[in-house]
Amino acid sequence: DGLTVTTRSSEEKRGSSSSPSIIDEMSEAVRARTKAASNTAAEDANMEDGEEKKSTVAQDYPNIALLLLLYTLQGIPMGFSAAIPLILKERGASFSDIALFGVSSLPFSAKLFWAPIVDSQYLESVGRRKTWLIPAQLAIGLTMIYVAYNMEDWLGESDNHKVQIVPLSLVFLFLYLLCATQDIAVDGWALTILKRENVGYASTCNTIGQTVGYFEAFVLIIAMVETGYVSFFTFTVVHGLLFIVVTIGVWIFKSEAPVRPDEKVEDMKTVFIQMAQVTELKTVQKLLGILLTWKFSSALADNVTILKIQELGMPKEHAATLSLILTPVQIIIPMLVTKYTGGANPLNLAIHSYMPRSILAAILGFALVYFAPVEKYQEINAGKATAYDIWPYYAALLLVSLAYSVFAANMFVSQMAFFARVSDPAIGGTYMTLLNTIANLGSLLSKQIVTYGVDFFSYHECIVDSASIGSCVIPSGSKEDAVCAAAGGSCELTIDGYYVMLCACAAFGLAWWFFFESRMQSIQNEPTTSWRVRGGQFSIVPLIGIFGIVAFMIVPTIIRSLNP
Repeated sequence: DGLTVTTRSSEEKRGSSSSPSIIDEMSEAVRARTKAASNTAAEDANMEDGEEKKSTVAQDYPNIALLLLLYTLQGIPMGFSAAIPLILKERGASFSDIALFGVSSLPFSAKLFWAPIVDSQYLESVGRRKTWLIPAQLAIGLTMIYVAYNMEDWLGESDNHKVQIVPLSLVFLFLYLLCATQDIAVDGWALTILKRENVGYASTCNTIGQTVGYFEAFVLIIAMVETGYVSFFTFTVVHGLLFIVVTIGVWIFKSEAPVRPDEKVEDMKTVFIQMAQVTELKTVQKLLGILLTWKFSSALADNVTILKIQELGMPKEHAATLSLILTPVQIIIPMLVTKYTGGANPLNLAIHSYMPRSILAAILGFALVYFAPVEKYQEINAGKATAYDIWPYYAALLLVSLAYSVFAANMFVSQMAFFARVSDPAIGGTYMTLLNTIANLGSLLSKQIVTYGVDFFSYHECIVDSASIGSCVIPSGSKEDAVCAAAGGSCELTIDGYYVMLCACAAFGLAWWFFFESRMQSIQNEPTTSWRVRGGQFSIVPLIGIFGIVAFMIVPTIIRSLNP
C-alpha cells in the first residue's frame, strides 16, 4: 500500500473559478479514448464482416517513404555497433568484454523512463514529434563526427595497441541514447502520420528501414573499412553528415499535423501516471512475461554463434559476406508477410515461427560450431586456401541462416504489428515505447546472460608436457596466462561454456513453448478496450521491477568504469 499512488489533484477545488483537477482531466481524456477504442473495435468488426472500405494505401505512400527513411537512419548506428564485436574479437577481446560493450544498447531498453517527456513536452510551432526528432538526429550526426576522431584509438590502432573498452562502450551508450529518443518520436509519429487502416505498415517500415540501415553500415565497416578501402574516419564523418542533411530536410520540408483533441496530453505528470497505469493492465502484464523470456532460446544464435565461429578462425570478411547475402531476405520477408499481420490476429505469425526458429537456433549453434573447419581456416588466414575450399560448410551455414532469418523476421514483424494494433494513440510514443522497452529488455537480458555465461562456464587449464598444472585465463595478457607461458605451457580450453549455454537455451525454449503458446493465442483475442487505461489507482511496483532489470544490467559497466 505504501507504493500505491492515487491520481488526484494536489490542490483542493477553490470555488467556481478553480481549475479542473488532474483526475478530471484524465477522466475526460479517458472517456474520449474509450469512445475512440469502441469505434476502432466496431471498425474492426465491420472489416471482418466484409464491409472494409476501399484501401487508401496510395495516399500514404509519401508518409511510408518518410518512415522508411527515418528507420533506415536509425539502423545505421545499430549496424555500426554490430560490427564492433567482430573487430574486438579479432583483437583478442573476451566474451565478457563484448558483453560489456553490449550494454551500450541499454537505452533502447530504458527509454521507457523518458518517453513520457517526449510524448508530453513539445513546441506546437514545430510539431509534437519533430520537436524531439530534429535535435536527436542532429546530435547523432555530430556524435558520429566526434567518434571519427577517436575510433582508431579506442580500437587499439594507436601507439598503445590496447582496446579501450570503457570509453568505447560509453560513447556508444550515448549514441544509443540519442537513437532511442529518435525511436520514441518516430514510433509515436507512425501512429498518427498514417491513416488508421494503414498503421500496420509502420511495422514493415520499421523492419525494412532498420535492416537496410543496419546492413549498409555493417557491411561497409567489415568489407571496406577493415580491408582498407575506406577509413573509420571517412565512414563516420560521411554518415554523420548524412544525418545532419536529412534532418534539415525533414525540418524544412515536412510539416506535422496538429495534435487531435482526443490525442492531447495535459501534462507530463499525466503521461507518467498513464504509463504506470498501462503496466497495471492485466493484458500488458501477461505480455510482459512473454516478451521478457521468448528470446532466450535463440539468444546464443543471435549474439554468440558467429563470434564463436570467428574465434575458431573464420575471417570477419566472410561474416560480412554472409550478412550481405541474408540482407535481401530480411528486407523481402516483411513485405511478403505484412498481409498476415494486418488483421485481428497479428501474433499468429510469431506463434507459428517460434519453434522452427528455436530448432534452427540449436542446429545453427551446435553443428556449425562443432563441425567448423578449423584447420582450413588457419590455411585461409595464412593465404594457403580460399573460401571455395570449404564451400560445403559455407553452403550449409548459408542455408540454415537463411531459414533462421525468415522465422526471425516473421517474429519481429508480428510483434511490431501487434504493438501498433493495441497501442493507445493518445500516448502513442509512450505506449509503443513501453512495449518495445519490454521486448528490448528481454532481448538484452538474454544476450547478456548467454554472453557472460559462455565465459563463466568455460574452464581453461595450463598444460605443460601433457599434464595440467592449474587453471589459466584467456585472453592472453592476463596474469594467469602469463604464468602459464612462463612455465612453458599452453592455456587450453577443457570445458567450453558455449555448449553449456547452448543446452540451456534449447531446454528453456522447449519449456517456454509448452507454457506460453496458449497464452499467446489468448492475449491477442483480448478486446481493444482491455489495452486502454481507465484512471483510478495504480501501483509503481511493475515500473520498479523494470527499473531493477535495467539497473542490474548496467552494473557491470559502472564497475568496469571504476576499475578499467
